[in-house]
Amino acid sequence: MSSNHSPRFSDEESRILFGSDSSAGSPHSGRSANPPVAHLNTSVDRDHHLSRFVPVLVLLAVMWVVEIVDTLLPIDLDRFSLESWHPLSLYGLVTSPLLHSGFGHLLANTFPFLVLGIVIAVEGSRRFWQVTAITALASGLGAWLTTLPGHHIVGASGIVFGFFGYLAVRTWFTDDVLRKIVYFVIGFFIFVTYGASMIFGMLPQANDISWQGHLFGLAGGVFAAWLLHRRRAGAEQKS
Repeated sequence: MSSNHSPRFSDEESRILFGSDSSAGSPHSGRSANPPVAHLNTSVDRDHHLSRFVPVLVLLAVMWVVEIVDTLLPIDLDRFSLESWHPLSLYGLVTSPLLHSGFGHLLANTFPFLVLGIVIAVEGSRRFWQVTAITALASGLGAWLTTLPGHHIVGASGIVFGFFGYLAVRTWFTDDVLRKIVYFVIGFFIFVTYGASMIFGMLPQANDISWQGHLFGLAGGVFAAWLLHRRRAGAEQKS
């Protein structure tokens, strides 16, 4: 007396593993000449929604690593900053936001950068990079042109002001009622939380704070909201 106790795949398991029903490769199906190819579904194939927040955390981590290295090692990384009216320092448009004048300066930028950046990244990592690039460019070039020659500009506060500008006004650049309500609530919360310090930070000061970078960063954020919405609206009309 014998019986076959060998394990068998269910129809659903066969479909997942081999891309078709288990009968596709059976001798009675007439299709044995083309054996199925195994395809294993892994977690890599899934859409990891949390991955959109990775760029925010990575940029913030780079800022901290740079400041720690600049403090512990006998090197001056601030020499890679943006120097006003110095054409050869324009690479600082990329490097300056990663540099800070101390841990106090970095701490002041960390929380708003993290909170505002995550809110923007909810729309996707691509949107975060777009807003970051536009605001960094606007803040850096604006400060480079309007600051007295020879001043070094460091810090991510220009991008923070850009994030604030983008989130505060993007509600006006959408026709979807639900999005408008959500964006208005977010913008109102941000204005109540950071509005006073943001407005003060854009006024001329005598404490070596680059209010020009703040002002142009905010303008860059507003421009980013208008530009990205206009592009998206145009794409929807063409589809």
